[in-house]
Amino acid sequence: MKTLSNANSAALDNQPFLSGRVWTPRRGAALVAVVFVLVICWQIDGVRLGTIFQRSTSSALWTLLRGLFPPDLSFGFLRIVCRALLSTLATAIAGTFLSVLIAIPLAALSTPILWRRGNLVSADEGNLASTLRAAASRAVLAFLGFLRAIPDLVWGLLFVTAVGLGSLAGTLALAVSYTGVLGRVYADAFADVDPRPLEALQAIGATRGQIFLRGIWPQARPTVTAYTLYSFECCVRAASVLGFVGAGGIGYEISLSMRLFEYGQAMTLILAFVLLLASTDVVSRRLRQSLQPNAGQAENTWFPQGNLTSSQGRFRSVLRPARYVVVVAVLIGSFYFAGFTREPFEGARILGNMLRFCRGMFPPDFGKDFVLGLGSLVLQTLAISILGTLIGIIIGGFLAIPATSSLVLPQPDSPGARSVSDRGLRWSIFLATRLLLNVLRSIPDLVWVLICIVVIGIGPFAGTVAIGLHTAGVLGKLYAETLEEVPRKPMEALRALGAGPFQLLWWGLWPQAKRMLASYTIVRWETNLRVSAILGLVGGGGLGQAIYNNVQLGFYSRLGTLLLVIYALVMVSDRIGDTVFRRSAAN
Repeated sequence: MKTLSNANSAALDNQPFLSGRVWTPRRGAALVAVVFVLVICWQIDGVRLGTIFQRSTSSALWTLLRGLFPPDLSFGFLRIVCRALLSTLATAIAGTFLSVLIAIPLAALSTPILWRRGNLVSADEGNLASTLRAAASRAVLAFLGFLRAIPDLVWGLLFVTAVGLGSLAGTLALAVSYTGVLGRVYADAFADVDPRPLEALQAIGATRGQIFLRGIWPQARPTVTAYTLYSFECCVRAASVLGFVGAGGIGYEISLSMRLFEYGQAMTLILAFVLLLASTDVVSRRLRQSLQPNAGQAENTWFPQGNLTSSQGRFRSVLRPARYVVVVAVLIGSFYFAGFTREPFEGARILGNMLRFCRGMFPPDFGKDFVLGLGSLVLQTLAISILGTLIGIIIGGFLAIPATSSLVLPQPDSPGARSVSDRGLRWSIFLATRLLLNVLRSIPDLVWVLICIVVIGIGPFAGTVAIGLHTAGVLGKLYAETLEEVPRKPMEALRALGAGPFQLLWWGLWPQAKRMLASYTIVRWETNLRVSAILGLVGGGGLGQAIYNNVQLGFYSRLGTLLLVIYALVMVSDRIGDTVFRRSAAN
């Protein structure tokens, strides 16, 4: 009874938002500032709520929905879908492989414990060689940050301009973009290893390369492998939308069908895209599980023990080389279908085109009129990301409540019996909400932009709504999973007092999950800021429209300026996110 009382008090002692400390002058000023920013964003985006409720909008939406069904399942079009899926998958595999090959050495060069700080460099600290090595390591880290900051769709547009249309441009774009992502993650993994084996290797005269190969890599390999598989999932998603700028894959077919108002074909392509993502997620999850330390023991339980041990060993010894052969064959096929054939590389045409294209961006155009003209586009990009994130928070937060199993589904500690109809209703609500969140999350932002343009017209308002819908699916799932993972003791105590679902949410879940929910929201806003910079490529407003126009007109020096602006925006958002995280951790 004493334990129950303590749990009850722990569950009910979360009332800071009701105390007078909440309404301090500082928090009141922050609230006023937030409202002011939202009003400015509202004006910049040209939000027209009346447009949503107009008869023409409902008519356009009905026309779109009627055109989506039934999907086009004709044999000829399904062949096109299969070719597009194969091209997308090949682009993702080849892009991931190239990014890993480039990222590992760059990550080793940017690892701080090898070149900049720690016991390995303390002995040489202060001399010229050590200073030059540290400066080179910081330069590599900054280079990785630049590659990571530019959205992959912008890289796709740049490579399409440099090497032409097709999957080859998409593969090179993924290789460059995910080199930045993987390089930073690998460098962090290399820096987190146990330093004692490294110091022992240095004590016996090992070089930096030997320390990396014998000391760092064996410790970091599981983390590197797991994140590489996750990166492959991301590459599949990215390869699916690179076709919107002509980089091949299923995205090109979706864009073409939407522009030709062939909505039945677009529906077939979207369903195929969702199926590809789901299959990739399942395969990647199985591979990650098989790489867990106890996976081998779990697999052994499926084989008979005793006399069959030797035959099992022989089978595995034969299977291991076969796996390598399959992996090599898949890589060769992927590079072939991704456009790495002899024709594009004959006469060094690609290299020459890329050099001319890069040379055209330097020096960037810092003309007064051009730079000042970018101010409105930068504000528009920020406004799209902020309002789109706000829409996603509202819709995702609303859908997260019925998608949280601990709130909706019957729990073992719930008082009273539940009828079959009540259980069925609760499960139906839970599964329907989860399905809706998966649909919102699976459809890419650019596809949502095209849909919103068809319904409400071209411009930043369509981009804002599109980001909001996609973000609702992402945040709704994250919010629901976070609420499900909170400690259960306060929830059990509240149920023992007869609390209902909303009381459980307000007094039991929210106080424990609010910091993690805020962290997810900030991270998503950073992602949305990157996405907002490219929505203009398909008519969603922001800097993307300026990027597309300058590429089409051949104003490459202005394109260089736009890339620097995007890089600055991303760096500012990262700094804001890091500041929020540090304050959350300090509290």
